[in-house]
Order: sequence, then structure tokens, then C-alpha cells
Amino acid sequence: MKINIPELGGRLRRARIATGLTQKAVAHQIGVSWMTIHRWELSQRPIPDTLLERVSGIYDIPLRWFLTLEYGDVNDECGQSGQAPAIADRAYPVAADRILRKMGDLPAEQRPMVQKAVEDLIDDLRRVG
Repeated sequence: MKINIPELGGRLRRARIATGLTQKAVAHQIGVSWMTIHRWELSQRPIPDTLLERVSGIYDIPLRWFLTLEYGDVNDECGQSGQAPAIADRAYPVAADRILRKMGDLPAEQRPMVQKAVEDLIDDLRRVG
């Protein structure tokens, strides 16, 4: 499945820059051309979900940060170092993460509503847990 979410290109670019990698270096690691990375970052081309997972791993940033339309930047999500927090520190239930990843399948007009519902669910789970 190819993912084309508003702001995804900008997030890809900010995450790459935060890691200090060039488009060419990322392209080499995942087996695409630097121009493909460039087009993803400009939101000119959707990114396949399997490659987004690989990019997420290379940047060491949680996949949900790219998919959930959350506000904030790499430093807000991962701390000033750009490193993702430890899994135990994230406090996001696995089921909620799965729902957020699936948001790429939704029509654009439904994403904000579903995102809000999932965020409310996560907040409720944190209060209870």
C-alpha cells in the first residue's frame, strides 16, 4: 500500500535532516534513487508502507510519528538528540498504535476525526493504567 498523508513529506525531510543523513545516503540504504527520496519529501509521490517502515527504522523515529498527523517536530517527539524514547517510556498501547498506523488507509476527510478519537482513547487508557 502506498501512503500519501498531508505533511508526510515535510516530516520525512525533517527526520532525515535530524539524523544528519543525505537523500543519497538514505536512498542507498533502502534501494531507491535519491530522486525518489526527494519526491517523497516534497509530497510529489506516495511512499510504500514497507519503505516507510524501513525509513522509520533508519531515522530511529516511531512510525506513528509519520502517520498520525500529530503536531510537533522530531525534537518534540524524540527529545533533542533525535533519538526515539525507549519502548517502555512511550506509554502507547499496542492496539492504539495499530489503529494509528491504519490511518493511512482512510480518506483524508476522515483522518482528523479518527485521529482525535484514537488520541482520546490513548488519554483514557493512560489515566486508567
